[in-house]
Amino acid sequence: MHQSLRKKIYRIIYGYWQSQCVYVATNLRIPNLLHDGPKTVEEIAEKTATKVEKLYVVLRALAHLGVFIEKPGRVFAATELSEFLITNDSPSIGDFLMHITEPNMWDGWRELENSLKTGEVPFELAKGKDFYTSYMTENPKSKNLFNNAMSYLTAEVVDPLFEVYDFGRFQTVMDVGGNQGTLIANIVKRFGCKGILFDLPHEVKTAPNNLAKYGVNDAVTVIGGSALQSLPKGADAIVMKYFLSVFSKEDSIKVLTNCREALPKDGRVILLQTLVPAVGAPVEYPDGTIPALAAVQMMITNPGGYWRTEQEYKDLFAASGFQLEQIFNTGTSVTAMEFSPI
Repeated sequence: MHQSLRKKIYRIIYGYWQSQCVYVATNLRIPNLLHDGPKTVEEIAEKTATKVEKLYVVLRALAHLGVFIEKPGRVFAATELSEFLITNDSPSIGDFLMHITEPNMWDGWRELENSLKTGEVPFELAKGKDFYTSYMTENPKSKNLFNNAMSYLTAEVVDPLFEVYDFGRFQTVMDVGGNQGTLIANIVKRFGCKGILFDLPHEVKTAPNNLAKYGVNDAVTVIGGSALQSLPKGADAIVMKYFLSVFSKEDSIKVLTNCREALPKDGRVILLQTLVPAVGAPVEYPDGTIPALAAVQMMITNPGGYWRTEQEYKDLFAASGFQLEQIFNTGTSVTAMEFSPI
């Protein structure tokens, strides 16, 4: 038993070594290269403009982790794991990985301890600017990584969500905080309703390009603004995926109050969220998501925002004039909670 506990703590300690090696390989597009067939370390180094011997040390480590396979002659081949990390036109886990582990995000994590003492946002301590507006506006690469990561996370839950929740009940659905519009595009295409995409102006600036991929530009109205100020009317349902995670309790209530004012009396808010388990419940979802750990990541970039428990979300909605109607288990790490105005 003692040995197994030592192994567990060592795995935790080694965690960032693993994620950084996988980040570097994915950023160099090595999973893409090996998808085309096995290659020697010399071939990979030539195509990635890296030093052969240093690259070999990293690739060997990843082979020992099962990300790649090492064959005789220092030849490396793809695995089922590395296929997840391919980055191309379709957002993947690789895009999510590069967003979460890019060096700029690590800068924020280095300030975690300081933030616990000062109460400031770790990312803002590291960079001197907020993540969602100033920083991403000035750093297109980071913004693109974030957009692709969000699109991937949305695409992963769309089909399971649609199996348990019928958006066809509504004439117009508004996605508040919908980023590039992947979720609302899928809703409109699947259920034939109208859509509104609402997010900060710089977030939705390039959304029409994404909506065009789904052929729904004519059915989705794109509106830029701040949910903390007001929301447009015209929808009989509002959907929010992970959106409240970025706000403090006080700001979440502001957003939800604006939702209530924008909706008709028989309107609905559908919250799509990974819930932090209550004390004593399993801490990990079948897909490997550990919500309490993800809540720390949210705290790295957000002033007061983090993932919450089911009861905490119920309390937020109650304080904003909503009551819980139903909870839908999608079979993924995302739960759908439907609320109606009181």
